[in-house]
Amino acid sequence: MEKRSVSIVERLTRRWQEFSGEQDLPVDVDTPAWLVSLVLHATALIALGLVVIVELPRSRPPVTIASMDREEPIQIPQEVVVAAEDHSELGTQGNDTESAALEAVAPAFNDLPRVDVAIVEDVAAEESLEPLDFESVAAIVDSQVVAKGRSIEATTGASGAVDRLTVEIRNSLDQRPTVICWLFDQSVSLAGQREAIAGRLDRVFAELGLLGSEKPNKDLLNLVFAFGNSVRTITEKPTAAVGDVVRAIRSIPIDDSGAEVTFQAIMEAANATKIFRTTQPLRNVMIIAFTDEVGNDQEKVDQACEICRRFAMPVYVVGVPAPFGMKEVEFKFVDPDPAYSQKPQWAQIEQGPESYFPEVIRVRSGRYDDEAIDSGFGPFSLSRLCAESGGIYFAVHANRGVSGWVDDRSVAAMSSRLRHFFDPQVMRPYTPEYISLAKLKQKIAANKAVAALVEASVQAEVHPMASPTMTFPKRNEGDLVNLFGEAQKAAAVLEPKINSLHAILAKGEGDRAKIREKRWQAGYDLAMGRVLATKVRTEAYNQTLAKAKAGMVFKNPRNDTWKLEPADELNVGSQLEKLAKQAKTYLERVVQEHPGTPWAMIAADELRMPLGYRWTEAHTGVNDPPPAAGNGGAPMPTDDALRKLAPPSKKRDLTKL
Repeated sequence: MEKRSVSIVERLTRRWQEFSGEQDLPVDVDTPAWLVSLVLHATALIALGLVVIVELPRSRPPVTIASMDREEPIQIPQEVVVAAEDHSELGTQGNDTESAALEAVAPAFNDLPRVDVAIVEDVAAEESLEPLDFESVAAIVDSQVVAKGRSIEATTGASGAVDRLTVEIRNSLDQRPTVICWLFDQSVSLAGQREAIAGRLDRVFAELGLLGSEKPNKDLLNLVFAFGNSVRTITEKPTAAVGDVVRAIRSIPIDDSGAEVTFQAIMEAANATKIFRTTQPLRNVMIIAFTDEVGNDQEKVDQACEICRRFAMPVYVVGVPAPFGMKEVEFKFVDPDPAYSQKPQWAQIEQGPESYFPEVIRVRSGRYDDEAIDSGFGPFSLSRLCAESGGIYFAVHANRGVSGWVDDRSVAAMSSRLRHFFDPQVMRPYTPEYISLAKLKQKIAANKAVAALVEASVQAEVHPMASPTMTFPKRNEGDLVNLFGEAQKAAAVLEPKINSLHAILAKGEGDRAKIREKRWQAGYDLAMGRVLATKVRTEAYNQTLAKAKAGMVFKNPRNDTWKLEPADELNVGSQLEKLAKQAKTYLERVVQEHPGTPWAMIAADELRMPLGYRWTEAHTGVNDPPPAAGNGGAPMPTDDALRKLAPPSKKRDLTKL
């Protein structure tokens, strides 16, 4: 050991001399070998301790994505992960009069908020699949992943819908060959739409480059279905021939049953074409449905959502806008058959509501309680199916481009009577939550204000003193007091109902500040503001009449009648003044924070109506002598021919549209 240490010292001495050019070492060579060894080993240990060990990043496990051209059959998972995407605006607002019956979409979007894709498990490799970006609203990446669809696109013209659908079809064809299921409502109200679509399919296929060759391009196959009270398959097998598709659509018979099994039709189309999603060669499948009602089988929406998600089949619906907070709306029907009366008729038709649970208090204090307005969205069940499957709901209405109030004469034929429309871009943040009923119930229960709004909205309609008595002629004091008492009865009947609604909403006031969704914020504030305003008006009316019973004196002795007029002042107590201030606070917040929406328009209308009353006086001659009787009416013609009316035209049963 000592010899080895000496040799080390000698080597170190030579290296020092070569490096420094000096003969003497910085330490004595006679230093014991063990001490030199100790110094060297200590230095080595210190140097090793200063070394930083950096752990190399672990490599990401490989991602397995189903190949489009693999030979083995694709495995269909039980669940499909859905991702939301924001895409550039496409399509136009076609306004061609030839196809005005089907006025489809333009470039205005109301879509769901962006939702990040959760990591999913690959069926074969059990590896993570990262979120993917999509180029179209409903692009299908494989059988596992579908893009989250837009809740609605709104327009007036058929050419816009054709252009927009053509874009979606082309995106699908860019991925792989595609099968389209064309579904048509058989109702008489949709007869014009069916003909318009059949007449435009040549343009669709021409834009896709599938026309002009002798042999049909089999990259795009088509199936045609029809549905009324049952589902019919119009084409026996998938066809690539455009002529066959057009003839099939035009051959669809009218179903006078008045029933539409819309969701059953979508499920049957999905089951008929799922083989194209599970066997080679793989094809995409698109389901495109045309209807002007919600459908009589909405209870099947969960089943329809599941099968369309599972097999990655986006659903597109060319439908109608839902009326705000209403289930039914009046429809301007002009019979397409000249054998029937051609005069417009107004029929009740189910086109809403836009949300699963009611979210609007029906207190009927303003004009918008009787007049339907656009909700900005389609019927809930159909819109949810489109959103969850990765498709689009096209809200079609010929009057969408009209600015302001839409009167009856301006309502287009075969369209619903919607008095006002809203900008889809403004309405986007107010999209209903298109989730399952179980999840929706959980979300509602999590906030007391939201739960209170839903609870109050399902209550029976409140009719606040329809045409309350406002004129009180004074024949004598006793008769006047009786008139005041009779008028008070209307308020007495209403007060318990409106107090009950207020009590329900008040339970949620503590959670109002916790609401983050703009739709629920606007809904709760509008409901509370309207209920408080109605409560103040009712109690102010009652108390004003009660005070009048104590006696009032006309300023002009000639006057003989008291009249109540709406007024902003409240002279019946500080408690009502406090409630009136609260009502205005809620309503003004809706107007300020949610401009350009149905909630803001209704709140502004409510604010225009005063909350209090004031007395005025007039002379009506209630005690004047009656005028002499006379006969000022013209006699009826004696000739029966002058009074004879033409026989009425035959009319269709409007309950079966």
